[in-house]
Amino acid sequence: MEEALLPWHDFNVALVTAAAALLGLLFVALSIHIRTLVQPRNAELRSVARTVFLGYVVSLAIGFLALLPQTLRALGVELLLLSLASTLPFAAAARAGLRATGVGYRRSVTVVQFLAGFGMFIVTIAGSIGVLVEEPNALYVIAAVAILGLLWGVFNTWELIFRIQWIDRET
Repeated sequence: MEEALLPWHDFNVALVTAAAALLGLLFVALSIHIRTLVQPRNAELRSVARTVFLGYVVSLAIGFLALLPQTLRALGVELLLLSLASTLPFAAAARAGLRATGVGYRRSVTVVQFLAGFGMFIVTIAGSIGVLVEEPNALYVIAAVAILGLLWGVFNTWELIFRIQWIDRET
């Protein structure tokens, strides 16, 4: 394992653990409200749920990739591929979520959620390129993105659950 990655071992173990736990809790929360989520008029909620899921999976993958014994360059390639590949489903979810109508609950929050997500991808791609060129300080950018991704996911999960409750009350 590259010497620059050794001090990050415990952080990455904690990252994987937190991301896996939050991913499991998201499944529970969504399962409880599956009837509301599958209704055609709630496409916006499904899109937000997909992006939260994707954020947790990306943080989980970042932690796992950083735990592999490899060079910074190899990790940088993997992180860059992960970031670029994750952008596609995020963009599809954002497109569907921003086109959706009918929810009528704080639409501005949905717009901010997707804009912040795109900003996170830009920073992640930049950090991945930094790791790719073997800049050890770029690991701090990747760590910050992973932590912010988890925190942002928690906020979005909270917002999603309360949106669903609001819709459930209407029906």
